Amino acid sequence: RDGDPADESGHGTHVAGIIGASVDNGIGIAGLADGAQVMALRAGFQMGGAGVLEDDDIAAAIVYAVDNGAHVINLSFGDPSFSPLLRDVIRYANDAGVLVVAAVGNEGDGDVFYPARLGETVAVAATADDGRVASFSNWGASVDIAAPGIGILSLSPGGSYTERSGTSMSAAHVSAAAALLL
Repeated sequence: RDGDPADESGHGTHVAGIIGASVDNGIGIAGLADGAQVMALRAGFQMGGAGVLEDDDIAAAIVYAVDNGAHVINLSFGDPSFSPLLRDVIRYANDAGVLVVAAVGNEGDGDVFYPARLGETVAVAATADDGRVASFSNWGASVDIAAPGIGILSLSPGGSYTERSGTSMSAAHVSAAAALLL
């Protein structure tokens, strides 16, 4: 909890770029939600080459977002384990009228990850170029919608661009669409 939203892995920057990268500036890519404001909140950190997220940090970020006027919260992460704390904080967001969009996971099986499995989220799977569910995408009865998730070009820290694949990218597409609708 250092107040520094700097992205340690590039994942958050990539997701935020899909949603809100500058449009018509003559460089790079254009975000899908032209005019949307992105509230960059880092709830995780890098350790041993892997991203680490702890429930209390995620919960604090969600509460901060809700209390500071967010209309859509993108949760481009997941875990197979249920968290009562995350359930409660997502209910808090939902009760405040905030739409919570969550990635279903990238294990290619029928077990949708939490928090996407919660009824208060919009659970997003990934599609391949042919429109079918991507081979890596989790799937199941909890999935609400699917969106592009393979080879998505977006921002990378330091001003470069990179392609990434995953339900995180798909959730960013749905979050952008929700922001446009709102």
